[in-house]
Amino acid sequence: MPVRILIADDHPLYLDAVRQQIARIFRKSHISVATSLNGVLDILSNTAVDLVMLDYSMPGTDGLSAVKQVVEAAGAAPVVVMSGVALERDVIACIQAGAKGFLPKTLEGPVFSAAVSLVASGGTYVPTEFMLSSTAPAPVAPPPPVEANGSLEPGAFSEREIALLRMVVAAASNKEIARAFDLQEVTIKFYLTRIFRKMGVKNRAHAAVVAVRSGLIRE
Repeated sequence: MPVRILIADDHPLYLDAVRQQIARIFRKSHISVATSLNGVLDILSNTAVDLVMLDYSMPGTDGLSAVKQVVEAAGAAPVVVMSGVALERDVIACIQAGAKGFLPKTLEGPVFSAAVSLVASGGTYVPTEFMLSSTAPAPVAPPPPVEANGSLEPGAFSEREIALLRMVVAAASNKEIARAFDLQEVTIKFYLTRIFRKMGVKNRAHAAVVAVRSGLIRE
């Protein structure tokens, strides 16, 4: 069954970019599009969706009030807010209003994909720079130790572990990774569990976010 996703944004270029990213993340997806708050609410009143991607500053929206309306209309479907400017007060307010993610429009492609995957799997994503704030919502997992230069501790990962993590960032499945390395899928699961433990994360999506944002894996 395809994943049903509503993308709401009034900028054609960004809207098209998000659609392309979503198509890569979910190989089977049905995407609806809205360019105003009324359009979003109209679709949600007539169509069941699994995920809502909401621009924070669309025609007819007034920021937080619109987020609250969409969260209520979406029901059980998680709402992810997208914004060109990620102010701490806005991030916190959106999460407190029920949004399951806040994605700055400056996110790199792999981080965007990992963040959406994290939300789709039941987690909550906030920009890394706010994860350490005492006033920000608690992260899904504690951040790993990071050096002053923004990279994970050197020598903590073998070349094979880096190669595996690179495929995780690329959203490859365990089966695809096993095929690439000519290993059993259960072996890949073992390796990934060890990698996630080293990073201090609990799942693939969060590992991909941390790997890219820390500089361990580069585009």
